[in-house]
Amino acid sequence: MSISFEQLSRHFDKQAVRVHRNRRLEDGIYSDAVLITKSLTSFAPEFIYVGKRSMLPGNAANMENASLMLINDAELPVQEDIESSPNIIEFTAGEDVFEIYNQTRELFLEKAETEQAKATLLKAFAAGKGMDHIVSVAADILGNPVIVIDLSYKVLAYSDSEITDPVWRDNLQKGYCSYDFIAAVQKMKSVQNGAKSGEPYDVFCSGSAAAKMVARIKIGDKPVGNLILLGTERPIHPRDRDLAAFAGEMVAAELQKNSFYRNSAHAVYDELIYDLLENHLSGKELVQERLRSGNIRLTGRLSVLVLDIAQYDASGKYNGYLRDRISTLFTAERQIFYNGHIVSIRERELKAARMECGPDIREFLTANQIRLGISSEFSDIADCRKYYLQAVKALEIGLIAMPADPVVLYSDVQLYDILSAYTQGDYREVCHPALLTLREYDGKHHADLYHTLFIYLKNNRQLQRTATELFIHRNTLRYRLHQIRVLIHVDLDNIDNVLKLYMSYKMTAYLDRLREAGECTSG
Repeated sequence: MSISFEQLSRHFDKQAVRVHRNRRLEDGIYSDAVLITKSLTSFAPEFIYVGKRSMLPGNAANMENASLMLINDAELPVQEDIESSPNIIEFTAGEDVFEIYNQTRELFLEKAETEQAKATLLKAFAAGKGMDHIVSVAADILGNPVIVIDLSYKVLAYSDSEITDPVWRDNLQKGYCSYDFIAAVQKMKSVQNGAKSGEPYDVFCSGSAAAKMVARIKIGDKPVGNLILLGTERPIHPRDRDLAAFAGEMVAAELQKNSFYRNSAHAVYDELIYDLLENHLSGKELVQERLRSGNIRLTGRLSVLVLDIAQYDASGKYNGYLRDRISTLFTAERQIFYNGHIVSIRERELKAARMECGPDIREFLTANQIRLGISSEFSDIADCRKYYLQAVKALEIGLIAMPADPVVLYSDVQLYDILSAYTQGDYREVCHPALLTLREYDGKHHADLYHTLFIYLKNNRQLQRTATELFIHRNTLRYRLHQIRVLIHVDLDNIDNVLKLYMSYKMTAYLDRLREAGECTSG
């Protein structure tokens, strides 16, 4: 049982008026607290000493190694009076010395209880009785139900404690968390902020009165799941944070020891895809070995599908609606949940026609404010991460280039990805000189030549279709085209010129929308 000087200073942060650290010495680690008395003759470095400045004996030995928690009743900065002391936490004269001492002793007692609880958890792991036993012991120690899920929100284990939270009861009954649940959780600020910290964090949500604490489960540096403590039996205490983290370590050790989460073909596939997305597999030979060991065969053309459910609203729908519908519409793909998205690998036979998303999928996506990004096709599953990033990029660009379309193929927005270097969104960087001329002319004469040329090129230079779309007479269109030719001096019958102008139009329009989106965000 030991407590560091930093732990003590954090605990008394609101009460202490000054903390003095002697940087010549390492941070103190203490086994107990001692009350300063007049009979004190020597200071030991393994203790933290609590008392008043006026009670500090002037002739005590080993003062240079003392660590002190002092109430300054001498009305002088403590560190000026005791320069040799390595660590001092100073309090005002109004503080009660016995209250400070009692609080410090309580910290040591809590630390002792925590260490004993950790020993019990370690014993549960060493007993070799499996995941359920570890989780059950953790729940007894923490006084609340404990649930373990993997990164795809599949339930791996949960304690025997009666779980009264209706949402979690439903999740446990199904064996996994619904996408509706996941979508709601991902929007919660406490989850977004807590996940970044790496430490156990508290979660509060309007759908459940009970507080929750989440501890990440990691094998090495690799996250593999979460341990969730439900505060339904008693309030969650600050010390539970340390115990929940340690319980997560024991769960991770069990996962690694028994390959608990690799015991099915689906789990092997999910873990492989996750490792590829995380870039944890180095070398294509290792990937091929994982494929063989998992009896996974991928022989066709592959593409990565990424579903963005950030705007999905689960209200009014049953818990599990989203997973059920996605499973029905995407029957050939197996989904995993990764980095806030639903990700799947689509495979088609080499001789098959290009796969498209039918109207039923588009209708479902539009109705539920879900967007789908699809990567280019590839053949080697080892390149999965590269094409996942393509699908994510398709979603990002699609919001600007084609916001009304719920399905965005990377091949349809690849041109815009090339423009990523133009972060300021200035169309002049990519705009054809002829189009700059038309823009300037329209600005001065209130004409519409720039737009007219675009519609003309878009309609493959067909006069009637262009005139119809512009709601003008063919003769009016001919006159405008004559003006355009005179101004830009470009042969519009040359296919190379047509291609350059049309591509410039597309890039310019994208950068204009990108700049407008940035202005809306900053405003």
